[in-house]
Amino acid sequence: MGFPMRVIRLAIDPNNANNIYAALEVGGVIRSQDGGETWTDCTPALLSFTTHPHLKSQLGSDTDTEGMMDAHAVTVSAASPGTVFLANRMGLFCSVDQGTSWRELEIWRFSPFSYGRDIQTAPDDPLTLYAALSPAAMSQAGSIYRSQDLGETWYRFDHNVTPRRTMMSVAVSHRNPRCVYGVNSIGQVFGTQDGGETWRDYPLPAGIRNVYTVACT
Repeated sequence: MGFPMRVIRLAIDPNNANNIYAALEVGGVIRSQDGGETWTDCTPALLSFTTHPHLKSQLGSDTDTEGMMDAHAVTVSAASPGTVFLANRMGLFCSVDQGTSWRELEIWRFSPFSYGRDIQTAPDDPLTLYAALSPAAMSQAGSIYRSQDLGETWYRFDHNVTPRRTMMSVAVSHRNPRCVYGVNSIGQVFGTQDGGETWRDYPLPAGIRNVYTVACT
């Protein structure tokens, strides 16, 4: 593939802890149904999307299936058993059968940004998803989007802030789900503590670079 492959995210099915999903950068998605003892590949169905021109991407390999293999985050919702959500270089995708088949969520219908870096399920509402989106891996823009209908429709959630680099991560507080934070690749942290009504910056020390994630208790 031309890239070193790494596990970038693990997700456990809240309805069945034996079902575990791993997002591989750059290697697609794998699944375990026995608590991690054995694993199967969920990637073949993802590669079928590369018949569509807008889902082809080739940056550092000899194949234009590269973008669909470039998985960044995976999450599982308790609202619909067997339903898995994926964020990758080409956008956001959903599987309703534990990764056997996939559907593009067509985030480009709702956002000018389609590079998916993170996707999270709200801890208080399994129908609500948050996604960190940007134009590309190396960009000067980004945003947090929210869906309240299990990924069918999306709208921009952050406002009155200006992310200056690619959005890398979004985090929702388990103690207070009205607290949502995001971070971009140069360490610009911003968040809301009132469910998106108001936002403010929480700058990290000057010179911070290559930030990948933010966590919220």
